[in-house]
Amino acid sequence: MSKSTKKVLGAALSATTAVWMSGAMLLVPVAHAQSTADLQAMINGLLAQIAQLQAQLGGGSTTSANLPSSDLTVGSTGADVTALQQILISKGYLKIATPTQYFGSLTKAALAAWQAANNVSPAAGYYGPKTRAAMALTMGTGTGTGTGTGTGTGTGTTAPATGLAVSLASDNPTAGALISGAGRTPVFAVNLTAGNSSGVTISEIKFTKQGVLSDSAIAGAYLVENGKVLSQYSSLNQGVLSFTGINLSVAAGQTRKVWLAIDPSTGLLAGNTVSFALSSASMVSAVDATNSVVTPSGSFPMSGNVFTVTTVSNPSIATFALVSSSVPTTVFAGTQDVQVSQWIVTGGNSSVILKSINFKVTGSANKNDLRNVKLYINSTQVGDTLAQVSADGSAYFDLTTGSTSVKINTGSSNLQVRADVMGSPSFTFAFQLLNGFDVYVTDSQYNVPVAASVTGGSGTTITINQGQVTLSLASDTPTGNISKGGSATNLAKFTLYAAGEPIKVKWLDFGLTFNGGTVNLDATIKNLALVDDAGGQIGSTVNSLMTTKTCTSGFSAATSSPVNCFGDSTSPINYIVPANTTRVLTLRGDVQSNADFSTVTGRLIAGSSNLQGMTSSQTNSTGQVSASALNLVSSNLTTAKNSAIGTQTVAVNQTGVKIGSYALTASAAEGVNLNTINITMSASGTLFSNLRLMVGSTQFGTTQPTLSASGIYGFNGTLNIPTGQTKIVDVVADVLSTIGALTYPAVTTLSGCNGQGAVTFTSITGCSATGQSVKGAGQATVQVALDSASPAAGQLVMGSTGNTLGIFRFTETSNVEDVKITQLNVFQQVASTTTSLSAFSNVALYQGTTLLGTTGAATTSVSSSNPGAGYFYTFNLSTPIIVPLGNSVAVTLKGDVSSFGGSGATDNTTHVFKIATSSDAANNELSETIVALGKTSNATSLISLSSSNANTQTILRTKLSVAGAPLGAVTSRAKTSVDDLGTISFTADSAGALLLNTVTVTFSGNAPSGTAFFDSTAVVLYDPDNNTSYTKSATSTTSISYNLSSYAVSAGATKTFRIRLNSNSVDSSGTTKNAAANVTNGLDAKINAGTDVTYTTAISGGTSGVTLPTAGPGAPPIVVNSVSYIIGT
Repeated sequence: MSKSTKKVLGAALSATTAVWMSGAMLLVPVAHAQSTADLQAMINGLLAQIAQLQAQLGGGSTTSANLPSSDLTVGSTGADVTALQQILISKGYLKIATPTQYFGSLTKAALAAWQAANNVSPAAGYYGPKTRAAMALTMGTGTGTGTGTGTGTGTGTTAPATGLAVSLASDNPTAGALISGAGRTPVFAVNLTAGNSSGVTISEIKFTKQGVLSDSAIAGAYLVENGKVLSQYSSLNQGVLSFTGINLSVAAGQTRKVWLAIDPSTGLLAGNTVSFALSSASMVSAVDATNSVVTPSGSFPMSGNVFTVTTVSNPSIATFALVSSSVPTTVFAGTQDVQVSQWIVTGGNSSVILKSINFKVTGSANKNDLRNVKLYINSTQVGDTLAQVSADGSAYFDLTTGSTSVKINTGSSNLQVRADVMGSPSFTFAFQLLNGFDVYVTDSQYNVPVAASVTGGSGTTITINQGQVTLSLASDTPTGNISKGGSATNLAKFTLYAAGEPIKVKWLDFGLTFNGGTVNLDATIKNLALVDDAGGQIGSTVNSLMTTKTCTSGFSAATSSPVNCFGDSTSPINYIVPANTTRVLTLRGDVQSNADFSTVTGRLIAGSSNLQGMTSSQTNSTGQVSASALNLVSSNLTTAKNSAIGTQTVAVNQTGVKIGSYALTASAAEGVNLNTINITMSASGTLFSNLRLMVGSTQFGTTQPTLSASGIYGFNGTLNIPTGQTKIVDVVADVLSTIGALTYPAVTTLSGCNGQGAVTFTSITGCSATGQSVKGAGQATVQVALDSASPAAGQLVMGSTGNTLGIFRFTETSNVEDVKITQLNVFQQVASTTTSLSAFSNVALYQGTTLLGTTGAATTSVSSSNPGAGYFYTFNLSTPIIVPLGNSVAVTLKGDVSSFGGSGATDNTTHVFKIATSSDAANNELSETIVALGKTSNATSLISLSSSNANTQTILRTKLSVAGAPLGAVTSRAKTSVDDLGTISFTADSAGALLLNTVTVTFSGNAPSGTAFFDSTAVVLYDPDNNTSYTKSATSTTSISYNLSSYAVSAGATKTFRIRLNSNSVDSSGTTKNAAANVTNGLDAKINAGTDVTYTTAISGGTSGVTLPTAGPGAPPIVVNSVSYIIGT
């Protein structure tokens, strides 16, 4: 060693001692380098780290602290407690100024809060192995300048023009814990970027180990890229970790990021530290594309972060072992989902997360033939399916890309690899796990990598046997019918699958089975051929089944079951089916037009060594497969009357009506193309015009305008009927006015057609079917009736508007045609036209909310149906009322009542609106009352009236509304000398004031004591406003009447009275009935009938004796109250 080197080393050691004396962390090599250059590189790295530590001491504060090495709880004291408190203070959990060296309740609470925030369970405030490991993981970086990520701080390196740039990766591992006994722990990450002018190949990378960790403390080291181990370390000698012969290529202008990962040995001393560095450019050896040596550029020395050794217990770090288990040693080429590898995995201490696993596939088999490779844990697939084994022989499963981690619990589990073996017959393969580092798992408790152990890593060698052939009936083989005269008719379809290797088909024998007929072979099927789905013909056409031929299975010209072949052992067809490919083979033939068999069945006959593997050269045989029996049909078209259409009812002058309908059905053998259809009319043809054919909404052929009796009409066009489908052809015409109300049988006949079969082009002729009858409906009939929604009998006040006077329903009952009503007369019946004015104005008809029409002044007349004097109103409807065929519509009559001041109405008169004739010359016929015509035919419709009178409406100057309401308890009512049973309220309409005359109240129940109760003057009608009582004016056995002496109620006002009685005792007049022991007395009061209330319709000049309505809103009975008194004693 030179003197200058010794001086530099001495200075370094002096500086190191100074830093150590200040309390900072000491990082020194554990041994001397072997050469001066290596030693100098180590010294440079050490000096750089010392500079970082000095800067940390001088200018930056840090949150890092030494981890306590002992277990701590309440009552502990000393330096470890101080260290723990420093950490908790720096993290903000312990709210004290300086450590106290005593573990008390405050420290316990702060530690428990830290544990909860960092998912340490249980968060009990006890410091042990779990907390020590978790705390080590969270203390990776400081807040000052002393614990950064080294000299590389960017996210990547810009490619240089030439050479190789080396830089620290932006995601270089942060400082943290290095758990003793862990595996493949990443400690350093570096970017290797080739210059734009040339790619580079790196042959060696050497890392300098720094810290107080010995070489023997590192059990293994790896270069890793994208989760896969690229290389295992070559040597670790005196602190230099070397990877030689790595042959790592970096394309021009591209970057590859590699990670250094190590296996810390077991049994290490907690607190020791280690880091790794690229101390100089000489630590990376590379050449460019011209094999010229490249000197890397970069900021050297390039140091990684510091890792502190820690140990864990309770539980200890997880263990993970894989032991190879046997699988079948042979497989046929082309077999899918084969179990190709199996392992028993055993986990200890804690469950693990499987991150990746990399199998090496060895053997002579083509790696491309091992496809759809899947990984299973306990029969459940994990990770993605690999399309195939990589060309380099790796089957790498990256299990970090999915949303769910692959967790393997402690104890034994089963790991399997399954794949499709699609070729390489006579060759072998094996899925191997040669190194523990090819299995990357992490401890689920401590989240650190675990070193896996592998036993039997060479796996099971599997031999691939010859490929297999599967011959089967195709799913779309013909079924159903075939046609006479059909050229190249498909008789059968078969699938031929070659699994694992290409297969040569040397010959195929076939047979046909006929049933029915005389079966003259040359008059049945000729020109048989076998074609594949690629359009190629296999072998030569068999022109005649009767021509003798040499076939391996034997030739037969038997009429019912001939046997023939495509090729034989001396003249093979040598048809090749590619590996793992399905071919569809179709047997075709020309069906002769004079064939008379009923069914035919095709089959491929079992062969004998008629197959040969193109790779394995081994022979195989096809099995026998029979197709479906096919029916020979004599006609490809059937015709019939459309059964969905019955006798058609038509009206005079109706246009575009259906007078016939036919179903045309193509056979299942082939479709039909028609170009001509003939229709023959019956003797009633003269009753129609404009004959045409319709297929759905499309007209076939041209319209025939004028028709004659028994005339034949041809229609030319194009009608395509697909195989097995039906087309409906409708015969449509216009109805003339000469049709009678009769039924005309079979007006049309389908009498002929011309066309061809869609495939065989066989001529189609001779269509025939008899059509439907047609009924002339005659006149439509409309029935008029009062609608159920029409208002009940009621009272209308003068001056009211928009009153509904009646609702009438019009129904077309004959099912002939829609009917239009263009004029309607409505009759208004009164007692006498001399004493009752017409009273109404603005009389109008509505359909729903739509105004149909209005009328002028009423015409005085006398009703001739339901005789009575009155008025009628004429509605001439510019928009007719349309009554649908077989349906109905409702029409509402509305009107305004004339005001009293206008002298247009008479008080207390009744009015009934109805659809009826009258004695007036303009309304004395029903055809004048309602003008109804067929909507299409314009023929006069018949009218029938059915209870077409609306309910009686009474006209009043004003009207009275009465309401009752209970007072007091309804049940268990107490008896009292002043017992107000309920109220009766009288309200005058806003049209005018009125005078109350009399009111009668009906009582019931067992409380009234017979006649005495109703004779009593103590049951009164009490006026609370005037403190006045009205006593009885008349009685009956059930009621009491009161005379209110023309009590005036203003327009819109309400007057309320009370029914008052003495329910406390019974006197000689018998107010109430005494209650016997355990008997409940009941009492009901109500206004029972409309005549129980009378009033006068005005203060002056009104009509007296007017009563309440007998029906509809406000009509009695009106209940005042219904009570039961307390039980008697």
